[in-house]
Amino acid sequence: MFDKMKTYCFGRYLVDVPYEAELKGQGNTYLSTTIKTERGGEALLRQKIENKLNELKEGKAASKRFQFNREIAPSKTSHLLLGYKEAFGSPMYSIDSFKWDRGWIFTTSRGPYDDKKIDSIIARFNDYLKNVRYRPDREIPTEAGFCIENGFIANNGDVSQFEQSSLAFRVKSNQDVRIRIRSNVEFKEFPSILARQKELENRYPGQIKHVRAGLLSVNGMNGEESLMYFPSDDKTGEAHDFSWETMGEIGNPQKPYIRLDITSGEGGAGVTGVSSMSTKQIQALYESIVKTIRLRPTTEAR
Repeated sequence: MFDKMKTYCFGRYLVDVPYEAELKGQGNTYLSTTIKTERGGEALLRQKIENKLNELKEGKAASKRFQFNREIAPSKTSHLLLGYKEAFGSPMYSIDSFKWDRGWIFTTSRGPYDDKKIDSIIARFNDYLKNVRYRPDREIPTEAGFCIENGFIANNGDVSQFEQSSLAFRVKSNQDVRIRIRSNVEFKEFPSILARQKELENRYPGQIKHVRAGLLSVNGMNGEESLMYFPSDDKTGEAHDFSWETMGEIGNPQKPYIRLDITSGEGGAGVTGVSSMSTKQIQALYESIVKTIRLRPTTEAR
């Protein structure tokens, strides 16, 4: 299963997974807002802009009572719509952004934004619209920037901001085995994985067993790992939760929090079943992936 690997870009990093792993989902947040991507032409882009514009002008509930304020068109294929409202005497804005590139549409929608910071926020959205483009999922960009689902945002990561990227896979021949990896720019500290696992063991005494737990540095990133197994819900076998994480640096997009999780026994309705892979197989899967997590090399000096 692990002889052939394929590479994916998530955020500013890369990871290799076995060919048997099927991509089932992606998540991405940039400028503290979720970016949605969908296939479509410029006509659909115009329709989306018009629909949102009408919604704001009519003050529909979906706009959370924001009323149309203004629109900004940085280019033929990019657009910003601003809404405005006052709540308890505090003025605030909403921002909807739209971008089309090579048959794909990128949209965001968020509010409220502080009226005192709105000019700088608009400037950052204009920069985002200028630099976001379509990217096939398997393309590995060579310039500095942030990979998202079906897209890429050219950006050197020098400005502190919340960013989040995630990938979720399922092993084709073992549907209960899931692989998840994510990177977050965090703005507060929280307990490490070993501290959290200790609390979990105290909550379920005698049930959680460790294959290995401790410090693990991966490609220059100091981190911790916890490779544990525990009884399935019906007590007829075992399930697994193998994890590695690095805490990164607070507020630094170039050094985010990163976490890898490989779990088995996942079923429907929250039921933990018996793993279809042995502990040795799950460990081999984990070790084939964790060592590949790395900062994406670029042609730009950092």
